Amino acid sequence: MHGKREERECPLWKPKMRELAMTGFISNRGRQNVASLLAKDLVLAWCKGAKWLEDSPIDHNVCSNYGNWLYSAAIGNDPRENRKFNMIKQGLDYDNNGDYVRQWVPELQGIRGADVHTPWTLSTAALSHAHVSLGETYPTPIVMAPEWNRHVNKKSSGKKKEEVERKAFLTLPHSITIKA
Repeated sequence: MHGKREERECPLWKPKMRELAMTGFISNRGRQNVASLLAKDLVLAWCKGAKWLEDSPIDHNVCSNYGNWLYSAAIGNDPRENRKFNMIKQGLDYDNNGDYVRQWVPELQGIRGADVHTPWTLSTAALSHAHVSLGETYPTPIVMAPEWNRHVNKKSSGKKKEEVERKAFLTLPHSITIKA
C-alpha cells in the first residue's frame, strides 16, 4: 500500500511508512494517524487499511488494529463522522522540531524546525536553500485537508502532558541508517 502512495506526500505519512518498512514497527499514535488519513482524508475503505496494517507490523495486535480502524472510520462503539486527526497538528504536537521527520526523510534535512511538516508552504527561495524541489526531490501533497491550514506556520503548543507520548512516538532504533 505504501509503495504507490509514497509518490505523493502527506504529513507524517512518508516517515511512518519508512519506519514501518525498515523496522516492522509503527507506534500506536502513528497507526491512528495513518488510519485517520486513509479513512477520512483520502476516503479509502477502512477494511483495506486494516488488512494492510495486519500484514505489515511485526507487533500486530488484532484488537488494537481493528479498534483503531473502526474508531477512525467512525463506526463501532463511538461513531462520530467528523472525528479525524489533523496531520499538521499531530506533527507539531508530537514532533515539534521535526526531528522524527528528518530522521526518516533525509531529503528534508535542509528544512529546519517545524517547517518540515509543511514543506509545500515554503517559498521557492527557502526550498532552494534547503535543496528541496517539490515534485522532483520531494513529492507534492496528495491531499490538502482544509483544517490543516489552521496549523500551518504555527509552533507547537508544547503541552507537558503530551511529552511522554511524544518521546515514545520519537523512539528510534539507533542502529538504523537511512539512505536518501
